[in-house]
Amino acid sequence: MKKIFTPIKSVALFALFAAGTATMSAQYAGVGTFNKINSVEDLTSGTYVLVANKKAMSTELGDNNKFVPVDLDITDNETSLVNPATNLTFDFTVTDDGIITIKSGENIVGYSSGTNFSFNNTPNSDATKDQWTAEYNDGFILKNVNSGRCILLNNTKNSSTGGTNNLFGPYAASNTGTAGYYIPALFKLEDKGLASPELAFTNPGDKSKIFKEGATFESPATTVSTSPITYASSNSAVATIDNSGLVTLVAPGTTEISAEVAANDTYNAARISYTLTVQSNSVSLPYEIDFKSGLGDWLNYSVKGDIEWESDSKYGAVANGYNAGECETWLISPAVEAKSIELSFSTWTLFSGNALELYLSFDFDPFTMNDPNEANWTNISSEAQWPAEGSETWTESGTIQSGELQAPVRIAFKYTCTAEASAKWEITDLKATGENSGLTDGATATEMKVISGKGQIVVLSDKAEEISVYAMTGMEVLHTQIAEGSNTINLPAGIYIVNGIKAIVF
Repeated sequence: MKKIFTPIKSVALFALFAAGTATMSAQYAGVGTFNKINSVEDLTSGTYVLVANKKAMSTELGDNNKFVPVDLDITDNETSLVNPATNLTFDFTVTDDGIITIKSGENIVGYSSGTNFSFNNTPNSDATKDQWTAEYNDGFILKNVNSGRCILLNNTKNSSTGGTNNLFGPYAASNTGTAGYYIPALFKLEDKGLASPELAFTNPGDKSKIFKEGATFESPATTVSTSPITYASSNSAVATIDNSGLVTLVAPGTTEISAEVAANDTYNAARISYTLTVQSNSVSLPYEIDFKSGLGDWLNYSVKGDIEWESDSKYGAVANGYNAGECETWLISPAVEAKSIELSFSTWTLFSGNALELYLSFDFDPFTMNDPNEANWTNISSEAQWPAEGSETWTESGTIQSGELQAPVRIAFKYTCTAEASAKWEITDLKATGENSGLTDGATATEMKVISGKGQIVVLSDKAEEISVYAMTGMEVLHTQIAEGSNTINLPAGIYIVNGIKAIVF
């Protein structure tokens, strides 16, 4: 599934005098001493803090994909920073020919377009966008190999708001001598000659999980250091992690899961992290998404081949199987609890290849199914308007109506391609309206009542009738005839929908 990154919030900063000098040194809640370097020859691979106009560049992306500055309580002649917060540090890899790659964890600092950075764990298709060179002129002019733009702090007046800009971005090189633009100084983590603690997660990499109340997964780390590993979640409202590395999901959202060891006499300190995205399993109407700032809570399944749906900031959801051989990939919505749906979207296509397909399912369960083909799907492609093959024309689908829905439903787009033909498809401006199920927690107008309980529900009805019991995923778990009066039904713990009534089994 696609990964979504979340920024890390900074901590408070303080200043104190360094012993034996008249230089001030900033005190933080991180680890290590960072010393200011003053020549390109000193710029070697290592960990750095970028400081301009008494502000450090953080790993938090702000407006228009620029990095947010964090104010430092320091002097202009600062020569060292002690224990900077980890979200202010960047790892530089410098080659013998002076090419620099800048990363934070697995995320690469690259050039996107205009004055925007790219910042994710997937390299740019043009490698030069992720490469930088350095010149020194009372600071380090870090210039992008592809664009020639430089990493600068912009503190100029904002003509739109009347305020002051305050963002690190890749600005034109001509701004290096302009008032309001600041060239960063570099502070490098000093090498104490200690061994690496070899801190690593046993299952590294960013993760996406579908929210289910109380769901957990193990995410321990290992180290050769004798220092204990401490774990943290940057957003405990989304997920928590205990001292053994067990993560518990709390709510949909994003958080950074980290593990850290302190330095000791033998091993350096270290900190590792990954982004955990907790996706919502269901949504209500009205609902809309343009896919331009991510795929949201939609699920991405590559059934055949390596192609996945991707988010493009201009065009929305994109699938392109060019030169990828045979492939099949699905983009599946969260469950929609509705009695009826009116759906619309816009699509665009280029090149010859298979048509994009549109499906509905009432029984797809992402908790038990790894392949969408395990579920029952209804092909409703003929209900929509699509662009002609290779037309490069945005086409509105028109309104697709589906009524008398019996359970939470999922919408899916299925993309396929072959080695001989692979069209490029894009989707945006998806909107869904209609009548929500109107689930209640007790009774309906027909005087049916469902009582929640431990290991069971009790259905009270004033007549004999058929009932259907659905899980919140939309899967039907039981269809049966009940008698007039009281009916006990044993069920595993969970949340269920019984003829439109919500019940909880604990």
